[in-house]
Amino acid sequence: MTGKLNPPGGTLSRRGLLGLGLSTAAGFALAGCGGSSGTRSGDDLGELEYAFSWLYDVTQAGPYLADTKGYYKNVGFSSVKFIPGGPSAVSVLTQLASETAQFGVSSPTEIVAANGNGASFRVIGALYQKTPSCIVSLKKDPIRTPEGLKGRTIAVSDADRPAVHAFLAVNGLKSSDTKIVPFQYDPAPLIAGQVDGIMDYSTNSPISLKQAGYDTAVMMFGDFKYRTVTQTYVASTDQIAKNRRLLKAALRADIMGWRANIADPETGADLTVNKYGKSLQYDYDNQLACNKAEIALVRTADTRKNGIFTVTEALQKETVETLGLTGVRTTVDALFDMSLLDELYREHPELKALS
Repeated sequence: MTGKLNPPGGTLSRRGLLGLGLSTAAGFALAGCGGSSGTRSGDDLGELEYAFSWLYDVTQAGPYLADTKGYYKNVGFSSVKFIPGGPSAVSVLTQLASETAQFGVSSPTEIVAANGNGASFRVIGALYQKTPSCIVSLKKDPIRTPEGLKGRTIAVSDADRPAVHAFLAVNGLKSSDTKIVPFQYDPAPLIAGQVDGIMDYSTNSPISLKQAGYDTAVMMFGDFKYRTVTQTYVASTDQIAKNRRLLKAALRADIMGWRANIADPETGADLTVNKYGKSLQYDYDNQLACNKAEIALVRTADTRKNGIFTVTEALQKETVETLGLTGVRTTVDALFDMSLLDELYREHPELKALS
């Protein structure tokens, strides 16, 4: 059954590696965090070196479409070079600091850690407006609200325990209200009835379980006072000051790519399976389902109004407060700089429209 629940190239394996601390986030304290020394002159921005946070899976569907449809060239790049991440890859922040990449995606937690070690990175946009963190239970015995966690046994990885404790606290529950047991990123204990729920991502276990024939109930943390952005575009403060044109062009191309993916998730999944991630032998149905689950985190009332990647002032504050609950402390000004997107959407208001 485990093979069915973790299809080749599925995002469940990514979840496990991230939770086990293998997200290649080392190398935060570096001598220089300035990015490339300046934007190239003229209309040609040259090749964009774009570092992904993970392998060539559907998480990068927007960039795949931007490349396929020629959006990077349309905004001034001669080409784009995608640099895959993964368990053995150099972290995105390290690549930006060492100037082996000009653009990339990281996480607020990694950015705060890097800044605490002397770097100066900022979130310049957020793909996921809502955290994918959730409690997954079987539909025959569902957990639908935080109150429903009382007296239940939930499998949680060691890395995710702070988030679960914070989720309980923000919803008026004590840690002792719920029994927490170890989770190895395998939903088999849930199927066997050994636990009442598992803490995972909405883009992982619910999809694998459904494809294996199990109906689930999914309680999203973001629906119950636990608000934070993820899959965040990142740049150093030096890059933001010196390379604004390059960064805005890259954001613009990605916005167009993600808008295309939202309108046509089947093509995003197809490009993942049959082109960019072909060697990884993904299952098309799995990648399509993951893509649709991700789109639900991207397309919100706020992004419909303001444009994708934007983060409202309220959500910036909520993200910082939520991080603080898990022991990751920062401030809005030390984490966010939305000036590039503000300028971009003023210059190209047509990009705001979402299907």
